[in-house]
Amino acid sequence: MQSLPIYLYPNIITVILDLDPTTLGVNQVMYQRDLKIQKGVKNQIQVQFKNSDQKRINVSNTGTYMFNMFDAINQRLLLTKPLSILDDGETLSLRGLAELTFYEGDTIGLDSTSYTYSITYQDPSDGNTVAAYSNTYYGINGSLQLFEDVYPKLKPTQEVTSLLRTWNPGINLYFYPSGNLYAYPEYHSNNAALHTMAFYMTNFIGSVTVQGTLNNQPDSTNYYHTIATLSYNNFTGIDYYNFYGIYSYVRAFYTPAIAPGDSTNDRPSYFGSFDRLLYRS
Repeated sequence: MQSLPIYLYPNIITVILDLDPTTLGVNQVMYQRDLKIQKGVKNQIQVQFKNSDQKRINVSNTGTYMFNMFDAINQRLLLTKPLSILDDGETLSLRGLAELTFYEGDTIGLDSTSYTYSITYQDPSDGNTVAAYSNTYYGINGSLQLFEDVYPKLKPTQEVTSLLRTWNPGINLYFYPSGNLYAYPEYHSNNAALHTMAFYMTNFIGSVTVQGTLNNQPDSTNYYHTIATLSYNNFTGIDYYNFYGIYSYVRAFYTPAIAPGDSTNDRPSYFGSFDRLLYRS
């Protein structure tokens, strides 16, 4: 029997903030470690405020504290978040402590690389913004590393903007298939696999059919089975459909509705447009 130890450490950084003008000396630290966070999950970071003597200071009712994350190379501000002050002015274990929370959506659109951060606070006495220090050498900026280690990396979204107009003689209607979209079965587990399709439409009237296959070389007509058929009536916007399963390929096709008085579905001015399809597995 093997034992797997798991460690739950608080993610904490120290920030130098001298609010006490009577500080006697400077107890310098050798370095400030990089702040490391993960994409795809909620990250909670404790921020410990100290003075240059490395003593925790009271930050209750001292102002508004903000965390700023930016790309130092392109000088682009990416994220600004407020810090929640945990220091209540009485509890010793909470002295100088604040909390910063990154939610999944805060970092989902960012690359996994290194960034720069700063922490500022607004002095309530005069309303001015003051910089806190990442270390005792008066370095204002700290380094943040964004990783993507919790979950496997998603494959790029497949986009289809031109669906081929095709005649179906069996029902005397036109339909517009997306073609075969590779579903990356080798990256999915054996019990479940999530797939998402997003449909962009403008005043669309008709249906969209989602299909999947286990065949490794499907042609344009055979080997597919229908997973779902969705109906739309003058729909404008983005709709999506999630489904599960191990597939080699998937596809979607839309079938426009027949305009009143017509014998077939060939009037775009009536059924609107299906603008594009996005697929991710």
